[in-house]
Amino acid sequence: MAGTVPVLPYLALYVASGAAQPLLMWELHKAGLGDPRCQLYMVPYYVGMAATGLLFLARGAESLGSAAAGWRRCAATALLGIAAQSLNWAGSMRAGSSIFAVVYASVTIWSALLSRLLLQRRLVQSQWLGIALVVAGLALTGCGARQLGPEVLSGTAMVAAGTILHAACHVVSEYISVKGARIQPHLNASLQGLTGCAVVGTWQLTFTASHWQRIAVPVEEAGTSWPRCIALLAGLALSNFVHAGTFFQLLTQVGVVSTGVAKALQGVLVFVLSHLLYCRQDESQCFSSLKGVSLLVVTWGVLTYIAASKPSKH
Repeated sequence: MAGTVPVLPYLALYVASGAAQPLLMWELHKAGLGDPRCQLYMVPYYVGMAATGLLFLARGAESLGSAAAGWRRCAATALLGIAAQSLNWAGSMRAGSSIFAVVYASVTIWSALLSRLLLQRRLVQSQWLGIALVVAGLALTGCGARQLGPEVLSGTAMVAAGTILHAACHVVSEYISVKGARIQPHLNASLQGLTGCAVVGTWQLTFTASHWQRIAVPVEEAGTSWPRCIALLAGLALSNFVHAGTFFQLLTQVGVVSTGVAKALQGVLVFVLSHLLYCRQDESQCFSSLKGVSLLVVTWGVLTYIAASKPSKH
């Protein structure tokens, strides 16, 4: 059944929605909604993920029995994902979108290694070469980054830790979706999203509500209207609805490492869009010759990996 679904549209939506998220996070940061302790932005992030359950219901699932059976496994994975994303987004606001893209590109490598260990998936030499090229291409952009300071260093470390945890979350999600008692991919995403909503929602009610000035004051200083704030948060929810829905569908068709390579493409797309949208506001967002070389190397790596994957399906 899964094999009859075309992969290319899912990949396109996955890459586009994934590239939109860090750009939306940058807009939220500029709007004054990026406080790393309140993490208000995590609410729409998980609302969008939870909404993928609508796709599960729309497909006319035979019963919701698998939901009860898979809740514990999905919830445990969700806790891992919450820790990963909290580190990733908070770190990106310290290190900047360029460094975030470079470090987060390594999710492909960690996914490959964990996939090999946990899922016993073998990768041929050409696949490893493609993965290495993808990471090397994005790593080139780090050479042109601003001189590191304490805040950037701490942010980079946070993103690195979050990247490893996110890779583990991807591999565990694939295991849940395709091994043993199968859980439908969109149900898997929805259960994880609902768990995230419960955890993050509790934090908003306990911490953020009593520290609302950490949100209200920066928003006022940035001159952001509340309708714009709501629109940005809604955009983040929509982007993660698309991203999570396509990600969990792709897991069952192309695997976690192939999906990880698509994530590397998102990083390149973020660089291009950052230049077009933010270069005049922040010099670090401008496209450079080094980033151009990175784009070529990453594309070469992706093509190498895809070519090697066709004759070696396991």
